Amino acid sequence: MYEVEALILMAISGLVIGFIAALLGIGGGMVMVPALFFIFKLTNIIPHDQMHVAAGTSLLVMVATSIGSVVSHAREGNVVWQLSRRTIPGIAVGVIGGAILASYLPTAALSDIFSVVLIIVALTMIFGFKAQPAERPRPAAMKCSAIGSLIGFKSGLLGVGGGALSVPWLTWQGLPQREVSGTSSTFTLPAAIIGTVAFVFTGLNATDMPYTIGFVYWPALPVAGCASIFGAFVGAKFSRRAPGRLLRILFGLLLLGVSVSMVVAE
Repeated sequence: MYEVEALILMAISGLVIGFIAALLGIGGGMVMVPALFFIFKLTNIIPHDQMHVAAGTSLLVMVATSIGSVVSHAREGNVVWQLSRRTIPGIAVGVIGGAILASYLPTAALSDIFSVVLIIVALTMIFGFKAQPAERPRPAAMKCSAIGSLIGFKSGLLGVGGGALSVPWLTWQGLPQREVSGTSSTFTLPAAIIGTVAFVFTGLNATDMPYTIGFVYWPALPVAGCASIFGAFVGAKFSRRAPGRLLRILFGLLLLGVSVSMVVAE
């Protein structure tokens, strides 16, 4: 019974998160992880390590949602492949390192770290901090790998996309917004794939959780994944007419509330 309730809540969450993500042009991981965390705690289908399973499952859902984004941006010519090729190796290393560290942290500590990051992202959205674009030469491979490792580490540790770091960095490099979005999407897909695999292997000892392999709850893929894709399709239709600045402020306030709730829940 609780599994059915959990899947219904995941479908609703995926729909809403996909809609908001497309409407505001942000990644959904910052909301997907706490949504899964609360669903696991409320229904008790995941008896322990809820934050770890939420992070691993979020990355799994992100695989499905980011494939379409990469294909779409690639067809439109929005991807600077030179930057992608230079950055992805660092992302791969960072994701694995972040996932390994996460496996050693208790759920309470991981939840607290996520809450702090959530507050930072919320304040950025509320006050509108933005990197100022400027024409700069393409960064060297070593610098791209270093930045990529930070992006990947955050993704692997918290189960989110790297947009909070990659978008300001790509903007600072002087890329137009369409190339920022397109190139950033090529960072998210490998981070999600490698992160999912890492969370599977680091959680193999946790064998008492239903429908999981490692720290990944697999039924969420067709349920939350499909719902978020549909929500993103609808959100994209409304994005041009939406009062973006006001919505970002309201969403930032929502993230602040979520961060406080996560701390209280522990």
